Amino acid sequence: MTSIARMNRMVKQLFEHDSVELAHAAGLRQRNLTFVQLACILVLGWWKQPQAGPSALSRFAGSLGVSIEKQGLDCHFTQRTADFLLALLRRAVEYVVCAHAVSLPLLQQFRAVLIEDGSSISLPSVLQSVWRGCGGRAAKAGKDAKTQAGLKVTVRWDLLAGRLHGPYLQAGRRHERSLVLREQVILPGSLWIADLGYWSLQWLRSLSQSGVYFLMRDIAGIVLWSANQRLDLLAVLPKVVGQRLELRVEVGASKQVRGVRFLAERVPDEVARQRQARIQAAASDHGKPVNPLVWELACWTIVLTNVPVCMLSFEQALALLRARWQVELLFKLWKESGLLDDWQARDPWRILCEVYAKLLAMVVQHWFVLLSCWDDPHRSLSGVAEVLREQVPTLVHGLIGHLPLGRALGLMVQSVRGGCSIPKRSTRLSTSYRLLATWEPGLT
Repeated sequence: MTSIARMNRMVKQLFEHDSVELAHAAGLRQRNLTFVQLACILVLGWWKQPQAGPSALSRFAGSLGVSIEKQGLDCHFTQRTADFLLALLRRAVEYVVCAHAVSLPLLQQFRAVLIEDGSSISLPSVLQSVWRGCGGRAAKAGKDAKTQAGLKVTVRWDLLAGRLHGPYLQAGRRHERSLVLREQVILPGSLWIADLGYWSLQWLRSLSQSGVYFLMRDIAGIVLWSANQRLDLLAVLPKVVGQRLELRVEVGASKQVRGVRFLAERVPDEVARQRQARIQAAASDHGKPVNPLVWELACWTIVLTNVPVCMLSFEQALALLRARWQVELLFKLWKESGLLDDWQARDPWRILCEVYAKLLAMVVQHWFVLLSCWDDPHRSLSGVAEVLREQVPTLVHGLIGHLPLGRALGLMVQSVRGGCSIPKRSTRLSTSYRLLATWEPGLT
């Protein structure tokens, strides 16, 4: 479990020791900045001011007691610096940081509640030799092809204890299933939730055989069996809005995954039309025709899970499926608040330096979320991020010795605990209140 004392050790290790080791390994040489100063200026500077250019970063350097002109800082944006920052990011990801289990009884039934997802970042085409994109249409005259280079950022996030596995980076053209996360062991009794991009019969079978629970949307066209009969989905699905169906099924043509609950609910026509509009847009973006079965199945929410009914009711399964959107909100926070995919530079190595440094800043920010407010199930991540960004100078004072680092960390924690909770709404309950409501119906 994380604590101020442990955070003190991790921050010192990362910025004062790991940075020196990894800078030497990347072939960097100390010029007008030490390796520690370079790491702090870039990571903490872009955390404090995500839109900062060299001028703003050089001014931020002054808070570290470093005097450097923007031209002097600009010369540090090289391939070796990018390699150094990527290595520092990967080192930070290796740190195990978690909190006490959040007080949500529905989640506490499981050893961990893991939501897995990825997000893409388009890069200038000149970087395709570093991070190859998915290709696609050629660029118009005078414009850069945004699909020729790109990276995919993937995380596995435990909603129970908060631990973030990742972010892991891979080339944009690689599939979500070809990830380092697939090589990591998930402990029995955990619940794994992901979207359709991670669908794999072999993976679901492996989870089930390992004692791991899964919950995810059904993929159109997959073969389902019930009572030794192949299921005709469109024939058995409920026709009335709000009506539900639950069956015991085997999944796959060879019944690779057994003992699975099939849950289906007919959604309102307005919801179905919204889904079909997204299906049409996705097909147009990829230059493909719409799959007729996918189009029809948009009228239902269909879930497959191996969690027994004694642990998870139909309503609770739907609430947990909605909880998967928390990882989408995490990526949204990183991109809209941390400006992870936004830069003003044209130099490719400076762009990579900025992306890696901002990602590392988001990892450190998550550590502070776990330390300061994970025990509040109704925390607002965007609100916490805003407060923490304002407190970056406090962390700087701790790192350069203006006050004890432990004291600086304590002040940052206190600033977050002032009021970053989401109040309960009479309509459109937030995820935390929805998870509570399905456990104790009287709370609704």
